[in-house]
Amino acid sequence: MGIHLDFGISPKTFRQTYLYQKPKLFKGAVRNLEAASCKYINEIYQRADPTAPLFHLRKKGAIVPKEEYVESFDDLGKTRYRFIKSVIYEHMKNGASLVYNHINNEPFSDHIARQVARFAGAHTIVSGYLAFGSDESYKNHWDARDMYAVQLFGKKRWQLTAPDFPMPLYMQQTKDTDISIPEHIDMDIILEAGDVLYIPRGWWHRPIPLGCETFHFAVGTFPPNGYNYLEWLMKKFPTIESLRHSFSDWEQDRTRINDTAAQIAAMIADPVNYEAFSEDFLGKERTDTAFHLEQFANPNATPLSDDVRLRLNANNLDTLEKGYLIGNGMKISVDELGKKVLEHIGKNEPLLLKNLLVNFNQAKHEEVRKLIYQLIELDFLEIL
Repeated sequence: MGIHLDFGISPKTFRQTYLYQKPKLFKGAVRNLEAASCKYINEIYQRADPTAPLFHLRKKGAIVPKEEYVESFDDLGKTRYRFIKSVIYEHMKNGASLVYNHINNEPFSDHIARQVARFAGAHTIVSGYLAFGSDESYKNHWDARDMYAVQLFGKKRWQLTAPDFPMPLYMQQTKDTDISIPEHIDMDIILEAGDVLYIPRGWWHRPIPLGCETFHFAVGTFPPNGYNYLEWLMKKFPTIESLRHSFSDWEQDRTRINDTAAQIAAMIADPVNYEAFSEDFLGKERTDTAFHLEQFANPNATPLSDDVRLRLNANNLDTLEKGYLIGNGMKISVDELGKKVLEHIGKNEPLLLKNLLVNFNQAKHEEVRKLIYQLIELDFLEIL
């Protein structure tokens, strides 16, 4: 059983009131905290690649050298790597945090990240942070992405301060700027098991362990921004003749430069370009789902049970109004029946197939079943 998040407000209200503007504490947003098991967390860490740079121990704000807790060994002629668990245990007893960034293809964390993605309408990356002591693993810093801290075990203190460098991009890290760490605190929150904290990008945050067990997933969201748009438009710039000329000197070149600037400005403000960029950005997102080989690879499989639970495998449904859906590199046309099916699942997911069918005339049931089957095959829907 996966974790179920209930944010308590609609995505529309959240986007109007909080998104990119100010932090929001969703108290008790995890509705089935009993589904959070140490077994799942242990398995996620166990399956991690020991050599991955995104997996590390942090102690007092510094990274513990990998060679201290990872060993290589010969396994029938192939070099493999394993965690030296006794060393990890000892470091964590003495205050270290175990950090696993960019967790991928783990059902337990994927289920949580997918719910955040649908709520925020953006692609996500999830990381895990486990500690048992009181040492801070990170100093006060900002992130170049919005972040949702999903607290599953124990508690952690978060001190937040409003941005003094608004909307930083990925290359604008705290450590790379001349901005001083703020001395004042705007929000001081104790995040308890079951809580979710939204922190907009650019907000200073200082996560402080409280000397007890604490584990949270940090789900970062990555919507498109103006910098992404300009990067995408760069591919069109060579079509501008004035841009292709060689430079001589300012007096001779400024007319062409002004012409180039005008044409680039027109490209930026062109809604056709904006729409094409948005589609391209969505098309590059990928979200994993579980295999169901016995059902979809077997030519002799029985029809889908009406008791299967369905969930959308697409972060953004806004394009349905335009008659299509984009996900996992594909763009499919959607008719009125498909639009109604997808919108109903999106509003009520996870949804049993039989509970979907009751919203349609009996004569449409087989058509709906066939559509559901095709959407699962194409990875636009998943079975839970």
